Amino acid sequence: MEFVTCLKLLFSPMIWVPNQLVGAPAGTDVTIDCHTEAYPRAISYWVYDNVMLLPTKKYGTETMENSYRAHMKLTVRNLQTGDFGNYRCISKNSLGETEGSIRLYEIPMPSAPPRATEMKSNSNKECEYEVETKQIE
Repeated sequence: MEFVTCLKLLFSPMIWVPNQLVGAPAGTDVTIDCHTEAYPRAISYWVYDNVMLLPTKKYGTETMENSYRAHMKLTVRNLQTGDFGNYRCISKNSLGETEGSIRLYEIPMPSAPPRATEMKSNSNKECEYEVETKQIE
């Protein structure tokens, strides 16, 4: 006679945020992310300015799940002044709820890369040098 024992470990969600402070220039797209672990599987979503973010032309959301882990990504497109601030990733299951926070701030747009320039000299002089040899006794 054989017996099989199964053990399921149940736990409330845990979140870790790889980058809690993210800078991006206005007019660009930026992607922020959170990692969660929970069992039973959690419901996870993004919040900005106390509003749940749904996929739109402005916001792209993606969640990759693997067993009890999930990797959440939020892409904010065409950043404008009102998009900078505090974003929260929230994860809930029957045992609890937790959240991570990411502050998105504006940085200046990088300037155009420098162009290569050629340096020319108007001098036609050649290098002059003198070598002195002495015999040491």
